[in-house]
Amino acid sequence: MRALLYFVIAVVVLVAGAVFLAPMFISADLVKQEVEAAVESATGRKLTIAGDVSISAWPALAANIGDVTFANAPGGKSENMATMKELRAELAIMPLLSGKVQVDEFVLREPVINLEIARNGTPNWQFEPAAAPADPAPAPQDTQSGGGDTTSTDGSSGGGLAPTEVSLANMTIENGQISYSDAQSGAAYNFSDVDVTLNLPSLDEQLNVAGALTWNAERVNIDATVERPRAVMEAATTATTLAVSSNPVTFNYAGDVTFGSALATSGTVDMDVPSVRKLSAWTGSPMADGGGFGPLALNGQLASAGTRYTFSNATMSLDGMNASGNLVVETAGARPKLSGSLAVDQIDTNVYSGQGDAGWSTDVIDFSGLKAVDTDLNLSAGEIIFGNIVIGESALGLDITNGTMVANLTKMALYQGSGTGKLTLNGRRATPSLAANFNLSGLAIEPFLNAAAGFKRLDGTGLFNVAVTASGASQAQMVNTLNGTGNIDFRNGAIKGINLAQIIRTALTDPISGWSNATSSDTDFSELNGSFNITNGVLSNNDLKMLGPLLRLTGAGSTSIVQQSINYRLKPKLVASLEGQGGAADKSGLDIPVIVTGTWSNPKFAPDLAAVISNPAELLKGVESLEKIQPKDIIRGLLGQNDSSSDSSGEAPKEETKQPNPEDLLKGLFGR
Repeated sequence: MRALLYFVIAVVVLVAGAVFLAPMFISADLVKQEVEAAVESATGRKLTIAGDVSISAWPALAANIGDVTFANAPGGKSENMATMKELRAELAIMPLLSGKVQVDEFVLREPVINLEIARNGTPNWQFEPAAAPADPAPAPQDTQSGGGDTTSTDGSSGGGLAPTEVSLANMTIENGQISYSDAQSGAAYNFSDVDVTLNLPSLDEQLNVAGALTWNAERVNIDATVERPRAVMEAATTATTLAVSSNPVTFNYAGDVTFGSALATSGTVDMDVPSVRKLSAWTGSPMADGGGFGPLALNGQLASAGTRYTFSNATMSLDGMNASGNLVVETAGARPKLSGSLAVDQIDTNVYSGQGDAGWSTDVIDFSGLKAVDTDLNLSAGEIIFGNIVIGESALGLDITNGTMVANLTKMALYQGSGTGKLTLNGRRATPSLAANFNLSGLAIEPFLNAAAGFKRLDGTGLFNVAVTASGASQAQMVNTLNGTGNIDFRNGAIKGINLAQIIRTALTDPISGWSNATSSDTDFSELNGSFNITNGVLSNNDLKMLGPLLRLTGAGSTSIVQQSINYRLKPKLVASLEGQGGAADKSGLDIPVIVTGTWSNPKFAPDLAAVISNPAELLKGVESLEKIQPKDIIRGLLGQNDSSSDSSGEAPKEETKQPNPEDLLKGLFGR
């Protein structure tokens, strides 16, 4: 706006001078020559009037000049700084006699104005008057004061274009075009269909600007006020308001503006964007197809100096997620950089990831936002949603640099547990990639696995550590390339939907169908742990260990995360020990292997009788090992009464006088 005001006032003053001189001339050609000479002398630029000139002196001084061309600065990108089909001006007579320019009408019809900043930072609206005559006439003040003061009677400094008294009652631009280019930053903008009305009572009274223009096929309405326009000329500070409204964005600012070599602001800002995705496309940076980046609202205190913008006490909302805090935006680099701290009520990644209701989504995840801005943010979130996983109160540092995001979770509440983690997402390449490392403790495994994978068959509380990598443009692609390692260590839980002890007992009594009744109850455990590897979306494990009173279990096999299917072999074993947590896993006993197949949501269990029948000696050895445990201890163990040293009264039990033989023990176990 400062550039435009400079240009407008310069043109007004020059035309005013031409109109004032016009009555002294009869020939229109002489008027043209005089105006052209005056402009070139004052600006150092050539003014050409190719059209007709019409001058009238009553009832007001008026000029109508057609087809005007004003040259650009030397080395400028465009040949001319301004051209226009017609310039009309009407000035009050009496104020002119006292040195005041009072414009009752000033119309630029179809002007084309090119504003440019050269590589050395010099704007083309900075004029350099032509050299003064060799023997200039002395100023009238000099003969009276005897000094060297060159200040004019109206208070303006010598050689300046704008007097101290200028009034524009009705300045209008009709159907104009304005272009702006900055050779230093590479910024370039072109505005068409520019219609503006400007009212300037004086340089010390409020300037009002109202108008509209078209940019990138969208109509933009602009209203602005400058409390003291003289501040624009003096690079000083004044109260200013700006309201911009269009379909892609609505923006309001109210506060102080300092019109120095770089604008500085201090005030309140309020912005509303119906769709960030549409706004980005409108401004020339379209995002890839995907979800999210919809409604955005922002308001707070804005302070800016040059390319640095500080938002304090800011509140913002994006896609229904609300945040508050302090932000700093730096626009000097290749990309804007956003830093600061925010408190967010919720971060829902599903808005952007294309999460499907079942299976792994093939929707393309939009990573283009990572390339649009750099960040260095400290975030606190009341809730983070990733797929069906809901993370509770969390704190994280979010760093985005040139398309790569690193999120450090320093605090994470997750299903009754807590933990830390790190997620690195590289969206810089054609195929995005990620790396994740999470360490969790006190985790309630059933709700976590149900949310993460729809798996409801395991309950307990404990440790879960995982480190994985993946690449791809969708969930499905990333799961197919998932690789990594991890381990679990759960305590006091259960394998739900299967009673392994009952499978062992019924496998021999009713091997055809009796074992299936064991799928209606659970297998409790005191300790369950193991490690796993993931290769191209397939998780494999060969060291699963489960301990419980009278029961031991080992397991090995794999599960396809891609297909959400299972191929696993469990080896539950009845043992002559009441030790659970911390007990040995390799005690001898009676075991019947169990094969687990099917899907996560509908697993199938079957005893591996072929393995038992093929090795009867091992079966007999297991039966004999059970001879060491008392029948009542078996009952206590099955009922969860692990301490055999005392009964409920606290007294030591009487020693059993008769030990059961193995045959009787087996009969009891197998229901015979």
